[in-house]
Amino acid sequence: MLNEYVFHSHTFRCGHAVKDIEDYVTEAIKHGYKKYGVSDHVFLPGVIQERVRGDYSLLGEYIDEFKRCKALYENQIEMYLGFEAEWSPYYKKYYESLLRDRGFDYLICGQHCGFNKDFEPFWYMTYELDKQEQGLLRYRDDIIEGIKSGLYLYIAHPDLFFMCCTEVTPIYAQITKEIIETAIEYNVALEVNIHGILREKIKNGIRYEEYPSDYFWTQAAKTKVKIVYGGDFHNPEEIVRDDLAQAAEDLIKRTGVHLTDISLIYDEYQERLKKLKIK
Repeated sequence: MLNEYVFHSHTFRCGHAVKDIEDYVTEAIKHGYKKYGVSDHVFLPGVIQERVRGDYSLLGEYIDEFKRCKALYENQIEMYLGFEAEWSPYYKKYYESLLRDRGFDYLICGQHCGFNKDFEPFWYMTYELDKQEQGLLRYRDDIIEGIKSGLYLYIAHPDLFFMCCTEVTPIYAQITKEIIETAIEYNVALEVNIHGILREKIKNGIRYEEYPSDYFWTQAAKTKVKIVYGGDFHNPEEIVRDDLAQAAEDLIKRTGVHLTDISLIYDEYQERLKKLKIK
């Protein structure tokens, strides 16, 4: 199943990935993928974050390049246009307009940072352990509000908050529980993030849990929450890395996770958007 679909992938436009849509989709076709969704980091009007997301001025060319590739490869693979977009109430109307007016098929929620009322981004997590709690709670609140919004196909790397975790303390356990329970209540899937396996778990001699977190996914596997996987590809070569695929399969087996059919997730999402009068 791990080479059948991907709905989480990037392009050079974000500043920390390489190559363009066609490079990824041709590699995916060669290796038997049935569905390919491109979801670069969302371009936000008025926000400049170099090496985090592309400039808002790139939106038109991103859409045009997707349409070109979709037409070119329509007989070989199903393609979907998306963005990985942090939840913020300040961008709700913009996100709705992408889905309703600009031809976007989906959004996924990748909550890397939050935004204040002046549209300025801020980071949740810090390796200064005495400053973590406030950021962790804000991350939890924003993820939960994102789930409740109904705007997302799924929540990308919901366990991202483990990236600064040295041990699973009660606050990590509680946030894990709340995210999973909210996802079940609102019928929104959670993503096991394959790319996170590449992250270095030891920094300055200190070992961190990082993501994907065995603890988070072991807890999720005990529930009825819907789970998908996401490649989070930043380089076409990652699509065919056997070691990456094997590490993902090992994690899934180790934690007891059962994956849900992505077609079911996508169809339910489209129905949800109709109820929200977005599609």
